[in-house]
Amino acid sequence: MADIYDIHNHLLPGVDDGPKEFSESIRICKIAESQNTKSVIVTPHRKDVTENLSVNIIKDLVSDINQTLREDNVDITIKIGMENHIDLGLLRDLEEGRALTLNNGQYILVEMPWQGRPSYIEEIIADLLGYGLTPVLAHPERMTVFEEDPNLLFDFVQMGCISQLTASSLYGKFGNTAMNSSIDIMRHGLAHVIASDTHMAEGQRCYDMELGFSHAKRIVGIDIAKKMCSVNPLAILENHKLT
Repeated sequence: MADIYDIHNHLLPGVDDGPKEFSESIRICKIAESQNTKSVIVTPHRKDVTENLSVNIIKDLVSDINQTLREDNVDITIKIGMENHIDLGLLRDLEEGRALTLNNGQYILVEMPWQGRPSYIEEIIADLLGYGLTPVLAHPERMTVFEEDPNLLFDFVQMGCISQLTASSLYGKFGNTAMNSSIDIMRHGLAHVIASDTHMAEGQRCYDMELGFSHAKRIVGIDIAKKMCSVNPLAILENHKLT
């Protein structure tokens, strides 16, 4: 199995709807290591960090987790990022340091509204691109806006965005609609990255990149599966251009 790099993960404790306890965060990291994952970018929801905590607090949590992993001889490194809901305050929060890119690079994980299609989403995407950032569109296979207008994802990719599918979607854990949508997105060449979007050590939102990789191989072949689970996420982690 290829080395895995995960760019969308909610393993920080007590921050959003991820684990409550530090011990569970460490369990998630150990499970990820067992699936040949070398590095994870944690991406807490910007709204939760802004309203309830601070960027400095989540940086300290990342540091504490990495120290514990070293002490436990767990061969995995945690980096910092954020899942940024698209709204009118995103650009301001970026400028003021309350919104974070992925591992302080040019890539920024953005999430569309779960319901509706605000008139400003194309403008915000264009502004992010204009800032020299590359929007990474979180789980488009699960978003109503792309279900209702599949051409919108194509348009965003043409503009310079990249898209990130959730590993669980590939084998039906989020239902048939998300599974079929993820397969269509992959087969149309509009998927660039597979990530875990992990929230818990066990259950519905557990770490499952190994399964995601296996299903991607079956759907699009091993070369593209490696690109989405290893090559492209590593390029994002290291702030390189996707090839």
